[in-house]
This record gives sequence, C-alpha cells and structure tokens, in this order.
Amino acid sequence: MTGRVHVVSTGGTIGSVVSGGATDVDGSAALRLPSLAASGSDVVFTESSPLRILSEDATPDHWTEIVRHVASLDMRSLDAVVVAHGSDTLAWTAKALAYGLRACPKPVVLTGSDKPLPDPGSNGPDNFRDAVAFALAEQLPGVFVAWKNKGEPTCIHLATRVLPCDPHDDAFRSAAGLVFGSVSGGEFRRQGLEGNPSRSHLAKERDADAWDAVRARALDGIRFERDVLVFPAMPGIDHSRCSLEGCKAVVQLAYHSGTARSTEGEGSLVELARRCRREGIPLVVGPCRHGRDPYASVERLRKEGAIFAPSMTESALVVKTRWILANGLDLTRLDEPVAFDRLPETTFQV
Repeated sequence: MTGRVHVVSTGGTIGSVVSGGATDVDGSAALRLPSLAASGSDVVFTESSPLRILSEDATPDHWTEIVRHVASLDMRSLDAVVVAHGSDTLAWTAKALAYGLRACPKPVVLTGSDKPLPDPGSNGPDNFRDAVAFALAEQLPGVFVAWKNKGEPTCIHLATRVLPCDPHDDAFRSAAGLVFGSVSGGEFRRQGLEGNPSRSHLAKERDADAWDAVRARALDGIRFERDVLVFPAMPGIDHSRCSLEGCKAVVQLAYHSGTARSTEGEGSLVELARRCRREGIPLVVGPCRHGRDPYASVERLRKEGAIFAPSMTESALVVKTRWILANGLDLTRLDEPVAFDRLPETTFQV
C-alpha cells in the first residue's frame, strides 16, 4: 500500500483520551493515527487539525470550517484525505463535506472510533486502517464514511446516504441498505446493489474545472445557514410555541411515508404553514417517497405552500437545506441530485 494521505483531525472519541474518569479531546491522541496504518506499507502521512471538539458540540459553523480546511489542501500533491471525526454528528458533517466539496478529485473519507484509541476494544484502528486502504486502492472521487460495526467487516458508505449512528448498538448503516462496499483484509469489495452508483458514475464526478470553481467558493465564503428551525417527526408537537423571528426556513421531518400532521387547529402544522406563507418563510416537509397515490395529508399541506423534499436521508435534507439557503439558492434546488444524495423512490399504496 503506497500513497500520500493527509489526515484532518477534528477531535471526537478518535482524538480523545480518558482522564479523571471522563473522555475528552486531547491533542496527542491524533498523533497516533499514522502509526495505525498496516505494517510494511509505504504511505506518507501529513496532518493538520482545524479544530478539536467533541462532535456533539458541532454546529454548522464547524462544518464550514472543516469544508474550507479540506478545500485549502493541495489535492495535486495528495492521493487521499482522511477526516477523523466523532461519531455523534459524523453523519451531518459527512453531508456538509459532500455538498461543500462536490467535484473534489480525490477521495475524502470520514472515520472515527467507538472508544479512545488506547482502549483494546476500540474499533478506531480498524476504521482508520481500512479508510486508508479503501481510499488508496480505489482512488474514487467523492466523500465516503468508513466504519466497522461489531462482527462485520469495515463498511464504506456514501457520505450522503450514511445514517446517524444507532444509539442502541453504535452501528453506522446506509439508508435503504445501500452500503457502497466493505473492506476485509485490506481489500475493498464493492456491493453491486441496484441504486448504488457504479465506479464509472463516480469517476465522472472528477471534473477539474468544476472543482476549481467549487474550491474557490469554499475558500471565499461557502457556509451553512444557521437560522433553520427543524421539527422532529413525532406526535403532538405544538408548533405555535415557536418564534419565526430571524428564521430563514422551517423543516418538518416527515414520517416514513412522507407525511406529517395536517389537521386544523391552534399549534398545528397547517397553521404553521400559513404563518410561514404570510411571513415569506419556506416550509419544507420531508424526506418523502413520492408514491403513485399521495396521502390526503400531503395534499392539504401542499395547498398551504409546503415544499415536499425528495427521497434522501433526514440528515441530508437538513444539511442540504442549510447549504442551499446560505448560498443564495432557491429551495426548489432540493430536487437537484448532488453527490448521489437522492435515494431510489419506493412506491407505496394508500
């Protein structure tokens, strides 16, 4: 295994140590990462650290900082970039990098650790080693996530499709089961699943002119809008209790069938939709699978001006909304596929 890999350390468990009974970020932890590469390899590592935080503390401003930092690297002198990140918000940062670094000519792989690296039960060493192996062996442009679940080989996920870490088993999975591939024994095996991009489709993302333009925007001022109000998909939310002052958009995450509460009454989503329309604030509902016969609730909210987002992960929808707004674009651009964020539509019946 040979190549030039730049490691971007951002903190998280993979950049932490246990001290005084608590796990916290420590600058010395990241220094261990290059030594985790397979013995006998001829990989040249360089390192940098734009920030060191526990990832639960991450904000859209931190996404901007990481995107700009990666964009500032000289990709011509590198074969891959590995971003060491905490697991709590890794799925959101992965999307931010996928949107902010679209057309990046080299692989950017995010990875982390379930326990600090000195812990003998940590999956961090395997995650990092396999992230490097995948990136150097495949040389595919784009943003990916490498993570080893218990009892499984290290899985490689497309950044826009990876789901947040499961709180019950600390596992990362891809939406709709569309894992891109896995690494075992240092060898990458692509999953030939319908709905996954082919190697040739990914290679088409390598566009020098497009990357120059994206990189310039990233360095000059790309950011992610902070003033977006996001509601979870759950019964009984009183939407009248929120203020829309300074709000640039509202996102109501939908139930699995692409629906949300549409009954009338104070505190209802319908009333919030009317408030948003009066104040010129876009209301996005999704993600949605657009079946042949939509539910009546969808039609009622659509009549009130709600924008129904396409099929993608929830974290992709939230990050993409923030990205579109901050870059002065219209939210109708949610329908535009970016970095394979669109998931295959599943037809359902009412």
